[in-house]
Amino acid sequence: MTPHRELDASIPLWLAYSLAVLAGVAMSTQAHINGLLGSALGDGLVAAGLSFAGGLIVLMGIALVSQRVRVGLTATRDAITRREIPWSFTLAGAAGAAFVFSQSAVSPVLGLALFSVSFVCGLTIGGLVMDVLAIGPAGRRAITPLRLLGAGLGVAAVVIAVSGSWDFDGPSWIVIVPAAFGVGVSWQQAANGRLTHANHNPWSTTLINFGVGFGLLAIAVAVVSITSGLPSEFPTNPWLYVGGPVGITFIAIASVVVRDIGILVYGLCATTGQLVSAIAFDAFEPGGTGVTAPIIFGAIVVATGTALASLSGRWSRRSMRA
Repeated sequence: MTPHRELDASIPLWLAYSLAVLAGVAMSTQAHINGLLGSALGDGLVAAGLSFAGGLIVLMGIALVSQRVRVGLTATRDAITRREIPWSFTLAGAAGAAFVFSQSAVSPVLGLALFSVSFVCGLTIGGLVMDVLAIGPAGRRAITPLRLLGAGLGVAAVVIAVSGSWDFDGPSWIVIVPAAFGVGVSWQQAANGRLTHANHNPWSTTLINFGVGFGLLAIAVAVVSITSGLPSEFPTNPWLYVGGPVGITFIAIASVVVRDIGILVYGLCATTGQLVSAIAFDAFEPGGTGVTAPIIFGAIVVATGTALASLSGRWSRRSMRA
């Protein structure tokens, strides 16, 4: 069987769900590492740029030794030329870069709790819309009561998990900014799924993402440094620079599994993984806040929402785009 056919074959749903949860763990881990790097540097934007740079270097190294990745890049170009996919899908990395930037620019203003709730609201709404419009590779998925209930539980889970952490007295309009980035990330997942379906290689898709994201962040860092300068010292702990390579994991996973489970269910699974990893960080990391009842209950609620959304009809393999 050729590599292309191997990737075209659907993976078991239990494996797709498990990988999506793992992707959520990786997302949370990356955010945690980038946060530590940002604190050490005193500059979250530079930390985001370094994170993307690290991931891009790893992916370029993979591309140099892997002909399949290079073939995937060529296949992407050919698919765009044949108008099988819009060229705009190659800009999906911009959504990821914008979200990382928002973490450093908006999160300090809103507070992490309100930022997280707003983002998950946008991610959930975006997932519903992407599925209805068939933007992703899984085809169209109608809005049903179970899917709406699952989406609502996903948002409620985050509200429960961060209860008691609200701290915001700024302008009300800024609350919708993370939600907008959440919608953008849901589009990124859908676009990446379509790219991988066309080029048959998730690493090629991930390389395109990191290239675009790093380019945008590099421009942002250059502009900001004109007035504020760059950090004078950089931490020597190598573990603070692995956020980018960790990010490779969840972008590649998402680009594959959304074909089988769709954008909404992927987002709910990833949220489950994020809450589970938050429990682990709080429980085992030195200086952690300890495991709290709200975050445990939140993880249970989002897992329930994921199950309900998944039960609302199985994804038909025949609904995938050719």
